[in-house]
Amino acid sequence: MLETAGLSRTFGGLRAVDGVSFAVREGEIMGLIGPNGAGKTTLFNLITGFLQPTAGRVRFRGEDITRWSPDRVTARGMARTFQNIRLFRGMAALDNVVVGGHVQTGATLFDAVLGTPRHRREEREIRARAVELLALVGLADRAAVPARSLAYGDQRRVEIARALATGPRLLLLDEPAAGMNTAETQALMGLIRRLRDDHGLTVLLIEHDMKLVMGLCDRIVVLNFGRTIAEGAPDQVRRDPQVIEAYLGAHTARPREARPGTSGPPVLAVDRVTAGYAAGDVLHDVSLDVGAGQIVTLIGANGAGKTTLLRTISGLVRPRRGTIRLRGTPAGGMSPDRVVGLGVAHVPEGRQVLARMTVLDNLRAGAYARRDADAVGWRGGAIAQDADALLARFPELRARRRQVAGTLSGGEQQMLAIARGLMARPTLLMLDEPSLGLAPRIVERIFGIVREVNADGISILLVEQNAQLALETADRGYVLETGRIVRQDRADRLLGDEAVRRAYLG
Repeated sequence: MLETAGLSRTFGGLRAVDGVSFAVREGEIMGLIGPNGAGKTTLFNLITGFLQPTAGRVRFRGEDITRWSPDRVTARGMARTFQNIRLFRGMAALDNVVVGGHVQTGATLFDAVLGTPRHRREEREIRARAVELLALVGLADRAAVPARSLAYGDQRRVEIARALATGPRLLLLDEPAAGMNTAETQALMGLIRRLRDDHGLTVLLIEHDMKLVMGLCDRIVVLNFGRTIAEGAPDQVRRDPQVIEAYLGAHTARPREARPGTSGPPVLAVDRVTAGYAAGDVLHDVSLDVGAGQIVTLIGANGAGKTTLLRTISGLVRPRRGTIRLRGTPAGGMSPDRVVGLGVAHVPEGRQVLARMTVLDNLRAGAYARRDADAVGWRGGAIAQDADALLARFPELRARRRQVAGTLSGGEQQMLAIARGLMARPTLLMLDEPSLGLAPRIVERIFGIVREVNADGISILLVEQNAQLALETADRGYVLETGRIVRQDRADRLLGDEAVRRAYLG
């Protein structure tokens, strides 16, 4: 049904997809998995024509479709959904599905303007088919509801129905279970099986819910850093040493002994917090704490809710239930600037430096919310002194202090993001995936910095895809699975724990 041969795509010096070759057989459900930044969505974009490959070929149903436009690929019989939902939010669910049917119409613009019998007949057929598809995905009673008013899981199903309206032979699903609860995920698994068994569709899916992947797919391809590292049946892939290392990381150092933290209330206390986006909950009754002077790591598979928890703590997402306390002060629902004022610095996933500003100006921006008495201007005073001290700690940045941040390497940008966070003089530093996309040598340097910062007395909450490295660095760890804490213990005890492996690989 589908075959890629040596498919590659580079972005500047980054090789996002590197010589990927695999085949999807007609009538099978195939999974495409891998850690953050592995190249999965980029591969989907290459296959469906949203990106053009640097090298390699794509064949679909025996025909070379390399460099075809997305509409032409769709008309040939391939449909997809997106990692981030792309519905017409102001249109009803039914009308969103109707849009998908227009790829198969024969009426011209002239027919549509004049309302010819051919156009009216095709519109009736498309709408009737859209009604059937909404019933197929369990949304017959929601046809007239605007997409923006639907629950998150329902929006996912509308997107699948719209893809089905194009009349595909091959359906590509990009994280279809994201944001769904357990019952919705089970219903989705049943739907995908029916699409294959009753409607003859072939399915290729990207998904981070390993229970879904392992319970649904006939075969699985695993990517890491843009390359295929494993392919086979679910049980075979689950046990593959390279796959385990890609998700959990390799042993790199001797774990340190856990420290209890200093006396007094914890720097951070999260108690039974539920939070999410729009109508969907991502976190469910999550509780954790970070003691003064500790490094605590939060680990789990992609999509488990780790970033959402950090965003909830820092005020970017409002908790729906539960409490958050910072050094004993209630902080749940506070605005982000007030959270910063309570001593929290959040270094986000993907670094997010201010790309058009210099290194020095990025550091100054990190101190913007400070109100300490000696923080006088940019010249002299505490802010200038702190910037000088951080440039001394990060010599790579000192040499580039007047360079525009967007021109730095990935490792240098990560150092800048951490340094910018430290400019706020935090008591709690939250780091989201600091090793993402970095070479091993740079990762070692970044984690050395993390240990140095902690030695200065700053507590750290660390989200990190390399579970092995995170647990070797931390005092304590929490394992998050589909928005729930399923395990917590001293970090050294979690190393090699079966619960950790299950959270990543099912």
